Amino acid sequence: MPSVDYFVSGDPTAAKAVITSALDGQGFGVTPDAAGNWEVSRGSQAMTVLFGGLAGSRQRLIYRMQFFTAEDGSLVARFYRESGTGMMGGAIGISRSSATFLELDTAIGTALTNAGILTNFIRTA
Repeated sequence: MPSVDYFVSGDPTAAKAVITSALDGQGFGVTPDAAGNWEVSRGSQAMTVLFGGLAGSRQRLIYRMQFFTAEDGSLVARFYRESGTGMMGGAIGISRSSATFLELDTAIGTALTNAGILTNFIRTA
């Protein structure tokens, strides 16, 4: 499960707004769950079922964002891709899901850096 932990200083609500804006700029919506974590998604389930990886930007892609507090009290935002993301799109879909994950990582990291609140990040494969 590839993931990126972003360590963020300052107000957690403001940091989440920066992340939401970065995701929105890439065409992704955020749906919070009961625990306050997010489903990050775009695309159409129907288009993905019908056309697989050929659905292009309308391929259904879902990632997750989990929030927790670091030992120093700062916010940690963990962005991750669950195993199997993009599988309905076949090999093309899996490749697109991986590439899109990297694009979103760059967008989030850049937005947090530009806001002056990214203190560190850790990527895992």
